[in-house]
Amino acid sequence: MNGSQSNRAEVQRLLEEMVAEAQTLNAAAGGSVTDAVAAWLAPQYLLAARDALTASDAAERYKVLRNFVQDWALRRRGDHLAARLQLEREQFDWQRANHQAQKEQEFWQWLQRPEIREKVFPDTTRGISPAVREAIVRELNLL
Repeated sequence: MNGSQSNRAEVQRLLEEMVAEAQTLNAAAGGSVTDAVAAWLAPQYLLAARDALTASDAAERYKVLRNFVQDWALRRRGDHLAARLQLEREQFDWQRANHQAQKEQEFWQWLQRPEIREKVFPDTTRGISPAVREAIVRELNLL
């Protein structure tokens, strides 16, 4: 194995370990690790902001509040973006399912057209006629 193949194998092994670890952590978190950490950090941040407000004098209070509002607005923007993405995923799934059902309906309508049925199911009268079939059964004593 040359150096390039060795590096590739090492990178692949590292990626596999990372994926396995991420799956274990997500299972422990009962979902997304990022969501679990965000849920833990939000109240921690709130408590720290309260402590900073309590420890600050009147002049500092405005700066602390302004920083808190900016940080919190960014967090809420992220929450709204995540919610919007979830809605878009659901809408996409719904549209895909609807599209699939519509395509199936159109297919069956298309298949009912006489010229299409003729192409898809050509001459259905081919094969052994009932009279020939009876003769074969009689000759071979099948029944």
